[in-house]
Amino acid sequence: MREVFRTVTSYRVRRLRAACVASAVLACAAALAQPSVPWTPSAAGRHALELLVDEAGLDLTLTQWPLPRAAVARSLDRLPAALAPALDAARARVQRELRAADRSQFSLTLRGRDDALPGFGDDATPGGSVAVRSSALSGELAAIQIGGRTDNVSRSAGGSPVFRLDEGGVATEVFGLQLQAWSHRSWWGPGWQSSLALSNNTPALTAIGFQRASASTSESPWLAWLGPWNYEFFVAQTVDARNPANAYLIGNRITLRPFSNLELGLTRTAQWGGEGRPQTARSFIKALVGAGTNADTVGLQKFDPANQLAGFDARLRCPGGLPCAAYAQLIGEDQAGLLPSKYLGLYGLEGWSADGRQRYFAEYAETACRTPIGRVGERGCAYRNGSYPEGYTSAGRWLGASVGPDSRLLTLGWLDAEGGSSVRLHLGRVGSRIGAFSPLVVDPQTSGRMVGIAARHSLQWGPATITPELDWTRIRASDGPRTEARVGATLRFGLDDTAQAAAEGLGASLSGAGPNRFTPLLVGAGLIVGSALLDHSLDEYARNHGDNPSSKGLRHVGDGVPIAGLGLAGLAWITQRGSTQGDVAFSSMAAGLSALGIVQVAKVAVNRARPSNELGTTSFGTTGRGQSAFPSGHTAVAWAVVTPYAKHYDAPWLYGLAALTNASRVLGREHWLSDTVGGAVLGYYVADRFYRASGAADAPPAPRLWITPRAVTLQVPFE
Repeated sequence: MREVFRTVTSYRVRRLRAACVASAVLACAAALAQPSVPWTPSAAGRHALELLVDEAGLDLTLTQWPLPRAAVARSLDRLPAALAPALDAARARVQRELRAADRSQFSLTLRGRDDALPGFGDDATPGGSVAVRSSALSGELAAIQIGGRTDNVSRSAGGSPVFRLDEGGVATEVFGLQLQAWSHRSWWGPGWQSSLALSNNTPALTAIGFQRASASTSESPWLAWLGPWNYEFFVAQTVDARNPANAYLIGNRITLRPFSNLELGLTRTAQWGGEGRPQTARSFIKALVGAGTNADTVGLQKFDPANQLAGFDARLRCPGGLPCAAYAQLIGEDQAGLLPSKYLGLYGLEGWSADGRQRYFAEYAETACRTPIGRVGERGCAYRNGSYPEGYTSAGRWLGASVGPDSRLLTLGWLDAEGGSSVRLHLGRVGSRIGAFSPLVVDPQTSGRMVGIAARHSLQWGPATITPELDWTRIRASDGPRTEARVGATLRFGLDDTAQAAAEGLGASLSGAGPNRFTPLLVGAGLIVGSALLDHSLDEYARNHGDNPSSKGLRHVGDGVPIAGLGLAGLAWITQRGSTQGDVAFSSMAAGLSALGIVQVAKVAVNRARPSNELGTTSFGTTGRGQSAFPSGHTAVAWAVVTPYAKHYDAPWLYGLAALTNASRVLGREHWLSDTVGGAVLGYYVADRFYRASGAADAPPAPRLWITPRAVTLQVPFE
């Protein structure tokens, strides 16, 4: 049976290689297509695409992401105009995501630093992050989009915030191929929870390469038998590698659907080069052809050109029109007879509801070598290599399955695309460490039986999308139980509409039509400049009196205001959703999170020294950007949280509560006075915009209560 499998596989590999050569020969006959930057859908968007492929015959591959945006858009345009309601809704969802991907975006993520098991569409990076992406510029010759992100995943920087390129790319089209440079995450395989070769468990890779400009069926009769197909090749720079430093990752994959219900994929990746490793053209070619790779002895390892993974995957639609599909992925860590061996395995079954709203899946992954078909796994083999002691990683995180090597993971998943909800239940055994590299074959602190849950729910509020998330895992390790619990939320909104509204407001103010929206900013700038005159004298007072009991008490209260305010606003919104009070609470919570994100960007730009650095009030650019003093994040959040309530309930005394945070940050010598005033101005302005955009601003005046020494007065307005 094994010989038959090898014969069939070898025949298919030779035929696919011939197809790739034929595609290069016929490339000059390929129709020119407008270039576009790479695109990966959300989990709900991928669900919609799979529904269109399975139910409407969409001419597109499903198991390799990202794809060129234009390739997806052209495939959608070729669908019939009249579709069943569920399919028409799926097409509309994908079109909305494509339009949104072409526009600029700001996103803020706040979450704990525990690790989790990310699935398709999840952001795996622990801790918070701030990301900005520009609009896409597309022309006949090239397409470009620029994106960046600040997070604190880097080990080399000691956990301090690190800026990376992300969600950006440059592409040009030549003879049916896109030549491209990009920074993004890739997902190669049919799985929903895991991908054994390339997943989204690492920060974005930065690479150059090429990809087929279309993922649809070729017009050439020589290649039409492939059905919809795609091919990609890239060379990427891995991040934060130390041993060896500056290693590269080579990736190539071909996907095809020769039958309407069967999609196949061939994958090959390789870690190559790095300091102390061969980086010649000869070693690169040897890595591409697989000569001398995965050496078995220590003596040959120094001549091993690369650490390679290679394998196959398939997705098969159930016969008879049943709404289900089965999929599998086999990735080999070694080779024997020029074919992969020592396989890692992934097997899954997925189904979807008749109305196209929900998808269910059950997926089982084995990441120890030789584990498919029930063999005893070989420990210390998967995702590890003698020439690359830090393993198959980038930024210290597994490039493949997030559960790590030598593990078994069963996942039951449910996705409600229309409701924006998803839940995944995990059960299995962790053999190394979830998410990040572990130097031990068996880590006594992180290896053992595991149960877990992951939940997401997206909420739309005007132009903004807020996605709360919960990840929880419990591992029965030999050193004792270990629990990882991560709660967080991501706020995303487009910047194009915001910029357009700001431009319209500026035009109206300059022409004298309507209120001047920028007056608060001008007043705020004056307050910041004026308060800077008191920076030195108030810091001198804090130096002499900051340790007094009364000062310490004020500092504890003031530092707790933003945290308590966000928590109370979130609780009020959950319990009062759909009401005016709920709108006020939501504008308070959203303003606080947005102000915090803007503060992080401003800190990187200003980079002002704190009073405790003893460098003076005019020291800029001399400290780590993550430790910048201006503006104060605590005061920005405090003022942002209280402003909607102060406006709606006509309660200006709440600003005094926020001002306690200003005082606490100055007394603690964490900020200069002008830093806290800058944070207050920022928080007030952001909250004012959120409150005006909410339904609460148009609601009838709220009841007011006055308490005086001689009377208690309640004012209830009537319409």
